[in-house]
Amino acid sequence: MTQSIEQNGWEPTRSNYRLSCSLVLAAFTLLLAPGFSGCYLRGSGFQKEALQLATALHQKMAAGDLAGIYNGADQGYRDAVTREKSDALFSSIARKLGAPLDCTLGNTNFNISTSRTVIVSSCSTHFSKNATGEETFTWTKKGDQFRLLGYRINSDDLIER
Repeated sequence: MTQSIEQNGWEPTRSNYRLSCSLVLAAFTLLLAPGFSGCYLRGSGFQKEALQLATALHQKMAAGDLAGIYNGADQGYRDAVTREKSDALFSSIARKLGAPLDCTLGNTNFNISTSRTVIVSSCSTHFSKNATGEETFTWTKKGDQFRLLGYRINSDDLIER
């Protein structure tokens, strides 16, 4: 192989090697930069989506629409939690904490695969009975609509009342 390189008049030197590495690195950076900025832009869109989804769930909670919460959830949620347990959780939240008033969005993570998109977000929420809680929502998108896949709440007020 060295003979063919030398026959073409090109000899491997340290400066040629540096130039080749620099060109490869520049091309690699140019190819990846649009993908990274697209992920960042998509991520900020998912934060907005997560807040809208949390607000919609909070509206159902405030209205006492337990059937709407359960029936509108993803099949994975319904497979993991019975209707009775879901109703008991949201009824307990309403009885002890009250209706959700406002939600300050915390961390939001998303995962996009070929079969679905998943958003996991957290909210610091104030409730109408002078209570607070840290909620974690998991949403899944199959087709064109996000549905509730998981819900967790951490609140001392929920335990102590």
